[in-house]
Amino acid sequence: MDDFDAKRTFKEIITEFHSRGVPQVLDRDAKVPEYSKIKKVIVFSGPRRAGKTSLLYLQMKRLEKQGSKATDFLYCNLEDDRIGGLKQGQLRLLLDAYGELYPQNRKPAVFLDEVQAVTGWELFARRLCDSGYKVFVTGSNSLMLGREIATQLRGRNIVVEVLPLSFSEFLLFRGITIKNNWEYDKQKNTIRKLFDEYFQLSGFPEVVLEGDLGILDEYFKTMFYRDVVERYRIRNSGLVRFLMNYLSRNYSCEFSIYKFNNVAKSNGYVSSTSVVQKYAEILSNTYFCMYATPLQKSPAKEAAYGRKAYLIDHGLANYFNVDKDPGRLMENLVCIELARRGKSLHYLRQKGECDFVTDDECIQVTYSLTDDNKTREVDGLVEAAKRLKPKKRTILTYDQESEITSEELKIRVVPLWKWLLHSPDQTT
Repeated sequence: MDDFDAKRTFKEIITEFHSRGVPQVLDRDAKVPEYSKIKKVIVFSGPRRAGKTSLLYLQMKRLEKQGSKATDFLYCNLEDDRIGGLKQGQLRLLLDAYGELYPQNRKPAVFLDEVQAVTGWELFARRLCDSGYKVFVTGSNSLMLGREIATQLRGRNIVVEVLPLSFSEFLLFRGITIKNNWEYDKQKNTIRKLFDEYFQLSGFPEVVLEGDLGILDEYFKTMFYRDVVERYRIRNSGLVRFLMNYLSRNYSCEFSIYKFNNVAKSNGYVSSTSVVQKYAEILSNTYFCMYATPLQKSPAKEAAYGRKAYLIDHGLANYFNVDKDPGRLMENLVCIELARRGKSLHYLRQKGECDFVTDDECIQVTYSLTDDNKTREVDGLVEAAKRLKPKKRTILTYDQESEITSEELKIRVVPLWKWLLHSPDQTT
């Protein structure tokens, strides 16, 4: 695409957005800093369809309340097929196109959607930021969270990670505003019932609004083709798809590179441990899944254990598995929530196992605490707590609530739906 065609296409995209106006969207819990206080590029990073574009619109609404108009915004989805042939450096034509359309407007607020589609977007965003523009971008690649993006933007960025709806956001989408002391109010029954729906559905906003898990089939294919195969130029696409299907059915379980490599070969795929390792990282980078690593005393000992794999949304587990395992589904929800809270993802295996260990909490997850599993769950938690000395020790169940004491340590047994709304205080 030459500069003339690119600029003309940008004008079409810009005027189309202004003719529609800023869409009305539902609010989210994401904490987005006030731009005037930070003056950095605000990066919304997360999986496709998790609501990143909606957060762009919410920032526009915020600016409208401060006196801006829709024509003060320069919005462009960089995955628009009309600019599929965009070359590095042609993003500058966006400003030229806007300036020719609105010569009286000096510095629009710039909103760029799915920036990973265009090489060199970081240089463009950094130049705009240095020139005093308000810049908001979204991307579907977890590398945008790390040192790489901070280096490329030279520290001129604030990252807001956008994951599928939390349970509290799901309640907002269902029109429920949580009251003070809701646990002792009749609202508790409503919230408890809605958790059943959330548990059986998904956190992706469109799926929640439509109530249709079948939408996830399209999401899966888009992640596979566009985010993985096309973006990373994967030749062995069959192996990647086999891995995605494998993780969709073996979520919340230890994932061994060596074991999967053998499974892939036995199913006729050309595979090696190095290739599987590469593909597993790509699936994490593109927000298909995330991994919890074993917390051990040395890297060598950690390497002896496999990572545990979790899907980016529990709806994928619901869609791809006919036989539901509520315990594993709960564990997947806990993993996503810990990531949402900014916690590192680790588990601890010694004599027993503790499902999650964070800087302040040891957590076991089980659908129900019974005579058959109580000793195992409690002993694994106590063993971890003695070593790590966390503030909180928690066993999450589907609907049980109590407090137990083991070896002079108090342990809260908490329903998952309560924990998702707030993590109860606990003394040592």
